[in-house]
Amino acid sequence: MLSRLLLGPVCTLVLSLAALAGDTTPMPQIPREDMAQLKEKMSALAERIAEEGFQTHLDYSVESNKQVEHILGVLHDEYKRTKSDEGYHGIALEFGAYIVKVVERHYGDVKWERDDPHFGSDSFPLQWRGLTLYPVGWCEKRLFDGPGDDVWMRFHTYVIDRASKTK
Repeated sequence: MLSRLLLGPVCTLVLSLAALAGDTTPMPQIPREDMAQLKEKMSALAERIAEEGFQTHLDYSVESNKQVEHILGVLHDEYKRTKSDEGYHGIALEFGAYIVKVVERHYGDVKWERDDPHFGSDSFPLQWRGLTLYPVGWCEKRLFDGPGDDVWMRFHTYVIDRASKTK
């Protein structure tokens, strides 16, 4: 019951952090083509949301994606309750960037781009081992559509399983 009572204030804090981070943090405009800087800034914001909103430390381990799934699940419940998507696209970008960094740290070179010729601008495709993955899209689907779009399961299927087959 206590966790249900705290859900609103925690999500309000998280959404406030996501919506206001650009205004309250000295963060210069990131050039559209500077994906490395975008990745660093956005993943740092994901860490901040996890720490301040959920008392969770994200350590860039493979297993930390389970914590990302949990956080996105709580935020999905709040989305269902409020029907407001304010700040949610930014949260998807932040946690998507975090997932990109996990893939890069544990599974080798990646190329993260802003636009995709098939899905258009700001679709944030990740090129890795001959696959095109969409971790930002995974996070958006989890936030809006719910547990059927579990990011841990997608990560496991598309990254962990693929990496074990291509060793």
